[in-house]
Amino acid sequence: MVTAPPHASLRAHVRRYVGWWEHRTTPLYRRELPSAEVPLIINFGAPIRLFDVQDRTRSTELGSFATGAYDSHVVVEANGSQGGIQIDFTILGMRLFLGRPLAELTNRGVALEDVFGPAGRRITMELHDASTWGARFDLLDREIGSRIAAATQPASEVLCTWKRIVESSGLVTIRSLVEETGWSQKHLISQFREHIGLAPKMFARVMRFGHAVDRLRRRGHSSLTELALDCGYYDQSHFDRDFRAFAGVTATELLSTLGTHGGFSGE
Repeated sequence: MVTAPPHASLRAHVRRYVGWWEHRTTPLYRRELPSAEVPLIINFGAPIRLFDVQDRTRSTELGSFATGAYDSHVVVEANGSQGGIQIDFTILGMRLFLGRPLAELTNRGVALEDVFGPAGRRITMELHDASTWGARFDLLDREIGSRIAAATQPASEVLCTWKRIVESSGLVTIRSLVEETGWSQKHLISQFREHIGLAPKMFARVMRFGHAVDRLRRRGHSSLTELALDCGYYDQSHFDRDFRAFAGVTATELLSTLGTHGGFSGE
């Protein structure tokens, strides 16, 4: 596994590149949680399986794919010989990279060819054929940079709302966002959901939950009650509600599945 930062000019929209090769004789299940980051997977090996949250008997197999924003966890299966690159975008970064609003990608993984047509396969093949991880990451810098530079930005009111929610870790009120943008609440919710894939209130909840999960991973708390209050939850019951809604388990149960690399088991 190799991890690298993107070019400095991209870091507002791209958090990291992760390259990997692995071979498994038994499936690995991971619980991926909703957050302010969404992945684009460039797959060099066996397909990756995404399970339906509501019905684990239903699943989708994908090669290279992008996802939109999630408001629930998803269980992912990896098996056999696999390799590839995961690009962790901010949700806004994915909106700009794909050059399209994300409303239709909410809670979904979509094959790269379905988004970009033949260019999706071209990107995958060029990255596969590159001789080193450094060369792959340089190629990604160029590809992502050119697409983001050419993208049409959402309205400034949407960008302002995004920034305020992210900077406050989800603690800003919707009323204050409406006052700052000058839009009606209905119009702000509609436009934000269209471009980002979640309504502002739901995105704020995801941001707050993501902050709590980061603290949980680092074990940066003396108790769950302290963690809940530090992350802006009104009380323990609201904290527990969000963990069950977004992770499908309690915070204690989630912590028990934490692996050595910071991921959570989905079994």
